[in-house]
Amino acid sequence: MSRPLPLPVRQNVFRRWRIGDTAAAIAHNLQLVPRTVRRLVQRFRERGADAIHPLYSQRQSRPPPAVLAAVALRQEHRRWGAPLIRVLLRHRFADDDLPSPRTLQRWFARAGLGPAPKGRRPAAARQPRAGHPHAVWQMDAAEQLALTNNQQVCWLRIVDEYSGAVLRTVVFAEALFNQVPPVQTQQTLRKTFTVWGLPGALRVDNGPPWGSKGDLPTDLALWVLGLRVDMIWNPPRRPQHNAVVERFQGVGQCWLEPGSCSCPEELQRNADRLDRVQREEYPVVEGQSRLAVHPGLEHSGRTYNRAWERRHWDLSAVAEQLAGYRVPRRVDDKGMISLYNRNRYVGRQHAGKAVWVTFDPQALVWVVLDAKGNAVRDHLAAPEICRDRIMSLTVTNRRREDA
Repeated sequence: MSRPLPLPVRQNVFRRWRIGDTAAAIAHNLQLVPRTVRRLVQRFRERGADAIHPLYSQRQSRPPPAVLAAVALRQEHRRWGAPLIRVLLRHRFADDDLPSPRTLQRWFARAGLGPAPKGRRPAAARQPRAGHPHAVWQMDAAEQLALTNNQQVCWLRIVDEYSGAVLRTVVFAEALFNQVPPVQTQQTLRKTFTVWGLPGALRVDNGPPWGSKGDLPTDLALWVLGLRVDMIWNPPRRPQHNAVVERFQGVGQCWLEPGSCSCPEELQRNADRLDRVQREEYPVVEGQSRLAVHPGLEHSGRTYNRAWERRHWDLSAVAEQLAGYRVPRRVDDKGMISLYNRNRYVGRQHAGKAVWVTFDPQALVWVVLDAKGNAVRDHLAAPEICRDRIMSLTVTNRRREDA
């Protein structure tokens, strides 16, 4: 005697029959044998809802444990896909007892548990990617993630551009990422550098706390540059340049399920667990995980710790980067311009003029030029560009209303 359909599938057939679907339509939609559905519908007509439960012996009618576990996981986590559920079932069942992801998808469809939503994919041309692990890390924040108590939080995701491995997800209690104090982001990066080593570069959006819309680098960016880590600022409104992390923002919201968490700490625990699954267990190439396919992912080879930072943080690397900037300013009626939120005197005779500001990396001073490139002030002191202020993220003068 053949094995009966799993109970969730029989329930779905009954539900569709009750709303008027024909046996042929049910068989087509659920990918079932038409004869099986016709017989089942005939039993429903004869016995009603009692026919949902099969009459075979308990040994024959009960679906395999892996089937029940998979369906239960999908019912609890509607946004989890079949590959993730199969990975998590390995913690409870041997590989030989687990069906393929495609078979899981058929079970879910027959049980009325449709396909999981796809992660966010920016609709744009792909950009050239890094050539090896830890060459470039992509970073991006997701904001206003609602928890069960209606609290809104945000998170920062750090993803290796080459392998696509999620290195870290950090949850913050603030709803918007620009409300997170830069020092907390600095602490996040220090912890991530300690585990994975320093990357070659960070690819980030062109807004706070990383960029300043074409102006001078932010305090946090200056600190990163002093570590001899390059900064790659994406053009505004070009998510395709950060496509790897953008992809895993969507996947992250499906997997981590912020709406099922009661507090930021619970969401952080989910993130820590499932980020590890994404790196070390989730199959990407011939059943192997990202870490197995890319052994170089274990560490960048550039060791980092706080003692190393104190010894090796390099102001000259910051000066070299600043020397490449040429930012516009307009002299006010008192002869002042603003640099890092501090007023600097240029001269009343230049009031109302448009000027350009650049940096002299040898003398560590600002140079102010007129529209023709002639020096207006060629030795404007830059006390804010120093080791202590950059490492403590106090380069920018924080006015009371900004604090």
